[in-house]
Amino acid sequence: MCDEISDDARLKHEDPINYYLKHFHDQEIMGELRWSDPYLYFQISRIHYIQELKDKTLTSKCPDCGDEIIQGEWGEEYCNSCGLVTRSTYDYVGGFKIYLPYGLK
Repeated sequence: MCDEISDDARLKHEDPINYYLKHFHDQEIMGELRWSDPYLYFQISRIHYIQELKDKTLTSKCPDCGDEIIQGEWGEEYCNSCGLVTRSTYDYVGGFKIYLPYGLK
């Protein structure tokens, strides 16, 4: 465990971009970065966004249950079986940001 922490700390100082990309979904780490270095935070966010666009995941299958993804009349894509919304044109519902496995349309 100590080696993992020391490797993580070393990565943070030697290659901060890869460190923050590795911990992109850790809200505490990214929150600290946003306040301490907003320029690096926006750079990391942009790199993560580009990597997500380049990701070649299979978008016709549900990431949870593996069933078929269909498109609704309002343009959002959702699972035919479990109802998980996988893509939509909006990433906020009721003022809250939602996670869309296949991103925005």
